Amino acid sequence: MAYRALMVLRMDPADAERVAAAFADHDTTGLPEEIGLTRRTLFRFHDLYMHLIEADADVLSDLLQARDDPRFQAVNAEVGKYLTPYSSEWSQLTDSKAEVIYTWEA
Repeated sequence: MAYRALMVLRMDPADAERVAAAFADHDTTGLPEEIGLTRRTLFRFHDLYMHLIEADADVLSDLLQARDDPRFQAVNAEVGKYLTPYSSEWSQLTDSKAEVIYTWEA
């Protein structure tokens, strides 16, 4: 994988299935492939929600451009019912992106 981004937000653990279902539905729209995503993995740890996206190349600019797409807006509105920013200083999508501090590969 050439590109990975991990987004971290807060989520009530009881909402995990709803969030997963919203993304499962969204992933059938074709938008993830149009953006260039090759894999999406959602994690939950207590009240933390982690969203890992993977692609063959950096897709962040394409992802940000997709915010105007009705398919993006629909899934964002749905999961927005269940997800809240980790930090009170959050103002945009990239504010939830975790910073890579170490990588190792065989």
